[in-house]
Amino acid sequence: MNLNLKALFSTYRLYRTKPTELMYDFYYFYHQQVNEWFSVSKQEVSQRDYQWLTVFYTEISSTVSQPSEIWYEFLYLNGDIPSKLPYSKARVIQLIFLNDNPPAEELKEAASNFFQKDTVVLQVATNRFLLIEAMDSSINKKEDFIALIRTIETDFFVQIHLYQGEAYEINKQFPSKFQREAQWFEECLHYKNAEQFYSFETIFPILLTQQMPASILKFIEEQILIPLQSDTELLDTVKTFYEYGLNISLTSKKLHIHRNTLNYRLAKFQETTNISTKNLDGAILVYIASFLRSKLQNAQK
Repeated sequence: MNLNLKALFSTYRLYRTKPTELMYDFYYFYHQQVNEWFSVSKQEVSQRDYQWLTVFYTEISSTVSQPSEIWYEFLYLNGDIPSKLPYSKARVIQLIFLNDNPPAEELKEAASNFFQKDTVVLQVATNRFLLIEAMDSSINKKEDFIALIRTIETDFFVQIHLYQGEAYEINKQFPSKFQREAQWFEECLHYKNAEQFYSFETIFPILLTQQMPASILKFIEEQILIPLQSDTELLDTVKTFYEYGLNISLTSKKLHIHRNTLNYRLAKFQETTNISTKNLDGAILVYIASFLRSKLQNAQK
């Protein structure tokens, strides 16, 4: 029977050779007449669809428990704790691609080359990957992840967001801690924040802002954002100044401005908002004001 499966299922994907790594949210079938394999998202296949697919095609499944399969069941399906691991702590790096159909296999290979050999690459959706990184061997920091993002975007012409998870002991609480981070990541993307790299440190002001009473947010708008409307670069300058540890030289280099120009902006910001730039006391307030400005701008679009 020759069916136009591509027209029936939008997630249909054809394979000339038998796929070796199977995703858990897809069905895989073998078409014996043409010696080809194909996959379809389980979300798109009704019970009736599944019944006739299994009549005309041979379903295939993984017979070997791959590390990615074990971790998927552990994180999402209340599976057993992965055993015989050479490490006791790990963190989950979440990658989300804004493109509908990123080149999955190429991206997985690129990500694998960036991490240590113990890292497990797990594709949980068409545009979502997880990388479980052993903390015993991890050497990657924020700057490394930003470099990875830029490399992938340049090589594959895709847009990407990355969340650097915290290191946790691999125990029964690990899945719930990961799910908490996944929820935070989704919330931040929902508010259309322009950042590409996320960690708890970077999302904390965003999450905090969502919990604040309207009266406090109104105060920040009136006392900081409105007075700075005529000179919007001041807030960005001070935010960068805090990010670089109140270091004049590093901040000037980052912003490509002279030290005197930076000192002028800092003094003007302090005069306008009454927030001191000589210590970190105002850092959280500046970050919240920066996010609130972005949120207000997005609401006006």
